Amino acid sequence: MTEEKLNRLGQMEKRLSSIAGRDPADAVHEIVLELFGFDYDYVPVLRGKREGLTNREILSEELQKLPALTVEHLCPLLLYLFGTNLKGIVSIEKAPISIRSKDNWVKRHRGDLVMITGGHEDLEVLVTPTEEFMTVNGNEFLPEDLLKRLINIGYQNRDGHAFYANPEGEPVSDDFKTLTIRTITEYFEEHPQH
Repeated sequence: MTEEKLNRLGQMEKRLSSIAGRDPADAVHEIVLELFGFDYDYVPVLRGKREGLTNREILSEELQKLPALTVEHLCPLLLYLFGTNLKGIVSIEKAPISIRSKDNWVKRHRGDLVMITGGHEDLEVLVTPTEEFMTVNGNEFLPEDLLKRLINIGYQNRDGHAFYANPEGEPVSDDFKTLTIRTITEYFEEHPQH
């Protein structure tokens, strides 16, 4: 299978298996930056922060604890440390959703209808229509039924857009992000846009 035909996790696995002789933290940093756009030197460490260590040094220490440097072991570590759900990102490649997180485009394709924007430290989430949606539908607001569904799972209506911040001031949970994506995906499966 050529690299173009592999999804991003497949490409990651292939590249991880060929880093012999390189510093694993440097290799992981480069691979994730190129494939997903996350620069772990700047993405805040959400869990496991240690005073006096850079993000790369923390990553290096944690990588040494893994039984093997594979996608299966690496993805949960990156989710834990940085809140970047690489498996989740790949799983929604075909959904009509753009995602911007930690100042990076995580997923963005022509034809996406909704954009999910996460704050720098994952403290809030905003769901808005994309320019493509607004052009096709002539409306700068989320569809009323989609907005209601998002409100039902915990969002607030902010001028026709959906906003959520964890009331405890904690980063938005991975489960809530997954629920958000599922809610949006189900809406568009029931209401295909032409």
